[in-house]
Amino acid sequence: MNEFLSDCEAFLDHQDIKLLRALSSDEEVVKSIEKVFEAPEYAGKYLVMLKDRPKALYIIAKLSERISRYFDGENRERVFELFLKSLRLISDLKDKSINQSVFFLVKEAIERRIDDGDYETAALLITEFYHFGFKSQLKRILFKVGEITEKGDFERAINILSRLKQNEVIRELKTQIYIEWGRRYMELKDYLAAEIQLKEALNFAENDLDVKEIKMLLYDALKNQNKFEDAMKQLETIDTSSPIEELKVLREKAKLLLSWAEKSKDVDNALEKYDAAYRIAVKIGDSELARKCLEKANVLKK
Repeated sequence: MNEFLSDCEAFLDHQDIKLLRALSSDEEVVKSIEKVFEAPEYAGKYLVMLKDRPKALYIIAKLSERISRYFDGENRERVFELFLKSLRLISDLKDKSINQSVFFLVKEAIERRIDDGDYETAALLITEFYHFGFKSQLKRILFKVGEITEKGDFERAINILSRLKQNEVIRELKTQIYIEWGRRYMELKDYLAAEIQLKEALNFAENDLDVKEIKMLLYDALKNQNKFEDAMKQLETIDTSSPIEELKVLREKAKLLLSWAEKSKDVDNALEKYDAAYRIAVKIGDSELARKCLEKANVLKK
């Protein structure tokens, strides 16, 4: 047998070795497989030549996956790309034997990368071969995303989720992670960063309760940046479906107007804001807030 193929046997299972030996009788197939691994970046043309030999492409994919762990950096990426290209050429075949072999190979590749902590590549493979299901592996990835979020690496968690097929569960997870990210920045008093993450959360939120929570947090972030006009607009978009929620939003409007007036350098504008805040405070029966608005307005009038 060709020396190169003999060396390859060390990376293959018993059944694959039998398949490889059967393929070795075809000299053109052997040469093509060897060329593929001599220069993976230029392997495309040889893979196409082997399109009518799906078992040869499967062997190339299997070898690529098995040897990839021994490479780093660009070389690992090239071998991984070879793995993907080979499988893409045979993943739609109706041959049950090939499909089963591809399923187990991809499953092995996903689980190895999860074990190695390469969740990004594992997520990519789950998406690439979504038709195989891989529900158990998907659950493992989502659990790891939760652990990563708890460690505060929100950016990586979102990056992993973005590599998965987007559905209701993934969008909901993104929403919750962006909310946590925004809250973390609020705790650090980095309100601009909090605003950015909360706006992202709003883009993904589909649940009414989540939307209300995000809008209130976003309102706080805007208010703390003295973006009073934007904060007021945010409050006005909040759906108040119950008297309690309406009362809460009105109280926040009054408090916002009070802060806005205190920061205003225009006396007439400040008095206008104090008056509006006073009227809302009276409406909701908050006598202390109403008194505070009157006192500050009277000081300004003197």
